[in-house]
Amino acid sequence: FLAARQAIPAMRRRGQGAIIVVGATASRRGVAGTAAFAPAKMAQKALAESMARHLWPVGIHVALIIVDGGVRSAAARARFPDRPEDALIAPSGVADIAAALVRQDRSAWSFEVEARPYAEKW
Repeated sequence: FLAARQAIPAMRRRGQGAIIVVGATASRRGVAGTAAFAPAKMAQKALAESMARHLWPVGIHVALIIVDGGVRSAAARARFPDRPEDALIAPSGVADIAAALVRQDRSAWSFEVEARPYAEKW
């Protein structure tokens, strides 16, 4: 919110821009053990959607990437030692999605895109 608030005036002056929010599946449903995380992600998604509805008409693309799965990191490797490397989401894969969102034609903007590895149970 604070970063977007600082960037939006310059984007408005240019009549274009993009704000990409990275969220989690917890924005859709709470599960055991996510009593603090899920409500925060739900609020983040609501903020992104409100911003999109407000800013799309002035040329600012706001989009949400829902990350559904573990992200490759030392912590994820420690938590899931038996999981194959490609069963965790590569940070570069999420970056590729963000880059594609930024390049989308205004006539066909996406709001919500999901990133999940092939092995994720959904």
